[in-house]
Order: sequence, then structure tokens, then C-alpha cells
Amino acid sequence: MLSNILGVVEALIAAIAFSTASLFIKVSLKDLRSPFLINGIRALSASLIYFAVFLRIGLKNPSIHALLLIIASALIGPGLGDISFILSVDRLGAGFATLLSYQYILISQILNAVVLHDMRGFQAIYLTPIALLGLYVLVSDRKLTFDRKGVILAYNAAITWSVSTIMISYLVNFIGENPITVAGLRVFFLTPLLLGLGANEVVKVTRKALIVLTISGFTSYFVGFVTFTLALKELGVMVPSLITALTPMLSQIMSVKLLKERITRRGVLGSALIILSLILAIILTS
Repeated sequence: MLSNILGVVEALIAAIAFSTASLFIKVSLKDLRSPFLINGIRALSASLIYFAVFLRIGLKNPSIHALLLIIASALIGPGLGDISFILSVDRLGAGFATLLSYQYILISQILNAVVLHDMRGFQAIYLTPIALLGLYVLVSDRKLTFDRKGVILAYNAAITWSVSTIMISYLVNFIGENPITVAGLRVFFLTPLLLGLGANEVVKVTRKALIVLTISGFTSYFVGFVTFTLALKELGVMVPSLITALTPMLSQIMSVKLLKERITRRGVLGSALIILSLILAIILTS
């Protein structure tokens, strides 16, 4: 029971951390257009924090098998997945891109059952459609722009995030790797690749973008990665992935407060459906 509560709290913290990242990226896109450099700066700031943490607690060397999975999960999820999402936002707008890419929740749950056979919190899969409906209602008051490449990019993000999530769960639940080690090494391997791919736009980095992305790196690539990985260890994939449906909802609330965007009745109704699905999932799986 205590581990369930801890896992839910960790997943909630991760959702909050990821929601701030979306807001910060939206702000930084006004100055930078390279998704590689945007994520590279975020990863670099988080790497410095992980380095300090590992100096303090030590770093246990993973096996070659685990190391290859960590590298693959980094390249597939926060690498290819995040880049695809940012590019899809540019083509579809944040609302439609989020609606499509966050179907990763259901894909992750299905893959978890089929590949890992980890049925912890399986009741959550029945409530995921309610959360996705809430997400649709949340963004449906905005004009939805259809762009074939944008749609492909959004679904690519959904699939790659799902595969990466399954890999992380396998690492911490079946191989027994330390969640902080997994989160930190993923960022370490990702940082030089992203910075290298975005190096040609370094001269365009403004002080404002640097500050915003540094904060975003701390909130998402450190706080978000660590707490989400810990939640996967405590609960498996089903419930933590569903809880991340809060991320776009919280991003919209923050946009209302910080960017002076308006909130609508549809936004309130969509948020209510998402929250309802999470409450029911937590009750049913406790």
C-alpha cells in the first residue's frame, strides 16, 4: 500500500515536471528553431546535476546488456520521440500534436501487457479512453490543422515514447537497475548527440532561451526522468503512464497563468475528465 502511494506521488511529480517543460519549450521556440539544440541544452543542464548526484551517491556500472538498453531508450524516447513531438507541434499546433502523441499512454499499456506481462494496475487501461477523451475535449476548442507529415511525426512520438517506457520498465523491474542510474545515463548519452546535431545554431541562442532551457532541463530531464522512472519501479507501466495525461492539462493551466492564455469551458470539462480517470484508476488499483 505504501509503495503504491509513493509510486502515485512520484508519477504526479513527474507529470508536473514534464508540464513545465512544455511551457518552457513554447517560450524558447520564439528564439530557437532547432529541436536538437533545444533538447541538447536541456540535456546538458540536467547532465551537470546528475554528475553532482553520482559524485555524491556513486555510480554502479550496469551490465553491457543493460547499458545497450539504456542507450537505446535514450535515443528512441527523449531523442527521436521528443524531436518528433517538437516538429509536430510546429506543423500541427500544440493542441492537435499533443492529442495524437499522448496516445502513447494506451500504446505503452498494451505493449506492457503483451511484452512484459506486467499486469500491475491493469484496471488503468480501461480508464485510459476517458483520459484521452478529456484530452480531446481539452484541445478541441482550438483550430485543428491537418498536415500529413505533422500527423506522422506526432504518432512517431507516441510510438517511440511507448517503446522507451517499456525499455525503462524492463531495466528497473526485470534487470534490477537503479532508477537514478538509468535516468542519468540516458541523459549522459543523449547530450553530446543532440548538441552535435544542433551545433550550427549555437550562435542563435539568446540569454533568455538559455535560462529557460536550463530550467527546463532541471525540471524535465532531471526531476521528471527520475520520478517517472521511480514510479515505473513502484507501480509498473499502467498507472504512471496514465497519470502523465495530466501533463498537457497542467501545461494549459500554466499557460493561462504565465502566458495570459484564456481557459474555456471545454478546457474545464476536459480537465475534469482527465482528473476523474486518474482518481478512479488510483482507487481501483490501490
